Amino acid sequence: MILEADLERKRRNFRVFNERGGKFRVAIVNVCNLNCFFCHNEAMVNPRRPGEDPNGKVGPVHISLDELLGIINAFTSLGGGQVNITGGEPLAHREIVRFLEDIDKRSTRVVLDTNVILADRLLNRPRIGNLDSIYASLHTTDGEIFRDQLGVGSISKVMANIVALKTHGYDVQINYSLGDYNKEEFGSVLKFAVRHGIDLKAITLVRPNEDPDFYRGAWIDPQWISAQIEATGARVVGSEDSLGGQTTTYAIGGMTVKVKNIARGRLETDFCSGCTYKEKCGEGIYGLRVGIDGLWKPCLLRHERFRSVTQEESYESQILTIIDEMIGSWENARFLTGVPA
Repeated sequence: MILEADLERKRRNFRVFNERGGKFRVAIVNVCNLNCFFCHNEAMVNPRRPGEDPNGKVGPVHISLDELLGIINAFTSLGGGQVNITGGEPLAHREIVRFLEDIDKRSTRVVLDTNVILADRLLNRPRIGNLDSIYASLHTTDGEIFRDQLGVGSISKVMANIVALKTHGYDVQINYSLGDYNKEEFGSVLKFAVRHGIDLKAITLVRPNEDPDFYRGAWIDPQWISAQIEATGARVVGSEDSLGGQTTTYAIGGMTVKVKNIARGRLETDFCSGCTYKEKCGEGIYGLRVGIDGLWKPCLLRHERFRSVTQEESYESQILTIIDEMIGSWENARFLTGVPA
């Protein structure tokens, strides 16, 4: 009876996680053709930052793409709501198409998080049916800002590829990460999105470490973004406190703009008890991460809570156990408000 009750609680918390918008983020590669200063790299050691302290982030083994596929399929078999395929840059993996096609997606929403520079790997073939949406990074339309802050490459190519992916039949959403360096660029990104009828989501930078220079200035509250959107005559069509922050949805013409404002709500659960980072992290309980470094990561900052993927226990059981720990007793959960320290 105790075991049955334990399993029922885990399944109940798994449902809460998914119903509240929790994300399962799977990093299939640890290389990228950009070097964005704010990239948390899914808590993997970032090879683009040779001086980064790997303490607490080094996995025991590098697990294979097929093992990650098995983990994703375990999540879908449980009825998981959404899996985000990430990296690094997932399109940099030569087997990305085969990988996406082999996912047993069932009712799970499959999303690809990408900078779209290598979009030809999707454009040179028929649309992949398993792929429900592409979340394309576009943090500026200014070529100089793009090169100086995010890495080499052409912002015009990024923008052209976003449009091309939509034309190819993919559902595309632009992800704009707000920081001090690009706060004046939101208007131009919004105009690009509206012009091409592409949904846009504005989010704030999420602290992956305690580097005092991480925000390159001050943390920017996206409330002023909402004011800019409302000044266009957009109307609010929805608002929810989901895992990761409060999200307000606006309708502009035939597309939507979502503003995720963690200052208006970020989830704290039993998992956060005693955490020294909870006033700083700016994320709260948001997503479970796993990657080629072979580690389950329930939180970006709490490296002591990382654990190894094991073959001694089913992937389904490991997923249920860790998400159960993340949610805890739901009656104790609360959404905190206010600017992260």
